[in-house]
Amino acid sequence: MRVLVTGANGFVGQHLVKALAAQGHEVVAAVRAAGVPVAGAARSLAIGELDGTTDWRDAALGCEALVHLAARAHRGEPTNATALAEFSRINVLGSARLLSEALAAGIGRFVLLSSCKVYGEVAARDAAGGPLPFTASSALAPAGPYGTTKAQAEAHWLKATAAAGASLTILRPPLIYGPGQKGNLAALMRAIAGGWPLPLAAIHNRRSFLYVGNLCDAILRALTHVPAGVQRVYPLSDIDLSTPALVHALAAGLGRPARLWPVPASLLRLAGRLTGRDAAVARLCDSLLVGRAEITQDLQWQPAIGLAAAMAMTGDWFKVHQ
Repeated sequence: MRVLVTGANGFVGQHLVKALAAQGHEVVAAVRAAGVPVAGAARSLAIGELDGTTDWRDAALGCEALVHLAARAHRGEPTNATALAEFSRINVLGSARLLSEALAAGIGRFVLLSSCKVYGEVAARDAAGGPLPFTASSALAPAGPYGTTKAQAEAHWLKATAAAGASLTILRPPLIYGPGQKGNLAALMRAIAGGWPLPLAAIHNRRSFLYVGNLCDAILRALTHVPAGVQRVYPLSDIDLSTPALVHALAAGLGRPARLWPVPASLLRLAGRLTGRDAAVARLCDSLLVGRAEITQDLQWQPAIGLAAAMAMTGDWFKVHQ
């Protein structure tokens, strides 16, 4: 199968292109700038800026499937009308243009990488106050421009692919980790590797995570197992961990001790408010669970790579590249 992959040189994209090639698929890797090689791709194509004017005709020509990974992700921007417009330009208008030209080129099979952010930032609660995992039927309550525009893109893709008789799988993962990861997890690994004591031992929460290799396996399964003309939406994850357990798992992958000391979560939240980092602290303290029951039932998908092996590979990569 010839598969067009957007964001092919990103964190997930680099892993996915190799996984597709290993399964015998021919990959057209769409990247932003010219001269960017993508290991495993049969062809790399610079498409420039992703927005409502991007020309996808050459990239889509002859492709049978499309995996859309490229997006504007949240990077600490303020939540205001200007930020929402910029996120919308890429995540809504840009993805709509891509889908329109892909359908016009005859592509009939799609995978859209969305985010659990479409559900909001905090897990739902059961009658006893415990966290509940989000499911495919959970109500959407996006917070901020990233989650909002991801939800808007989902709605458009569902409507347009249904009208065209194309198949679509939307995946809603939580935080993705693995070799090549950036952002908060990479910063946490640097702190662990540096031997810094972390004031996280008193946090009692549960958060879902997904190893990048298991995500790629789910994408491959969606490309080959979702029936033609069918639209599916799947949350997915492979592990639920407390923040202290996450630190221990990362430390084990690095071969370093986890240096944790207890500070009440209420004090951490206060420090976050005083320093303007309340959202970052909330992600350390709050629970957010993402289920996988629907994709397991429909596609018989199970994570093939366990936590210890995933963390070992992530740690090995970190030791070489950081």
